[in-house]
Amino acid sequence: MVILVILAYALIIYWDLIPLYREKLWREFGVNLALTLLTFAIALLISVDVAIPSPINPIKRLVISILGK
Repeated sequence: MVILVILAYALIIYWDLIPLYREKLWREFGVNLALTLLTFAIALLISVDVAIPSPINPIKRLVISILGK
């Protein structure tokens, strides 16, 4: 499963990031690189069966603190 994730992200980098780098679109490249690395890390952790905590409770507390109950 890990190999499949790595191959999939290699294709994503080839199709999405390399053209942005060649065209020197630095902002787009930086944003896409950051998002790609974030999703790659999450996908890699999921593929090796690491439990990732849900962000629902912190989001609920944030919304309640802003809007009130």
